[in-house]
Amino acid sequence: MAVQDEVTWVLETIKTNWPGDWPADQDGTERLYRVNRDEPKVLETGERTKGVEFTRASALGASLGSRIPEVAGPDNRRRVTTIVDCRLKGLTSQDGEWGHVDSSTNAKQLALYAQNAIQQELSYPTVDPDADPIGRVAYHTVTVGEPTDRSQEWQDEFFWTWTAELTGYETI
Repeated sequence: MAVQDEVTWVLETIKTNWPGDWPADQDGTERLYRVNRDEPKVLETGERTKGVEFTRASALGASLGSRIPEVAGPDNRRRVTTIVDCRLKGLTSQDGEWGHVDSSTNAKQLALYAQNAIQQELSYPTVDPDADPIGRVAYHTVTVGEPTDRSQEWQDEFFWTWTAELTGYETI
């Protein structure tokens, strides 16, 4: 039995709740890959890597930021806050470049779509119900931080970051 995997849950939730069609070319080739940066693994291809060749697709990555347990009652029950760090990186397609992000507005739209997809699960997100009961957290809330544009740090890449914060109680 495996332990609960909040990172995979975030990445799967983003694709499941994505508003509209998943980013793809006219021929249906997907141009946004989800990357579990902790494994590392690209979910669309199964490739074991932390990165994506940006001429192939843009990358929507996630990794475990922190897990903070706090005692929350006389029975040693623990309230847990798990933070998943998310990011979107892609290369521009302007002026004949080989990327798949049309503009800074398009990059912002992709980041907001990912944020919105997670927000569809605001209350009682079901994160891996078949996970090992030891250390399992029954989450009651997920909140998403506002995406931050960090593109100015990169020459011709768009780069947005945000967090998904899951809060709940650990199974005893």
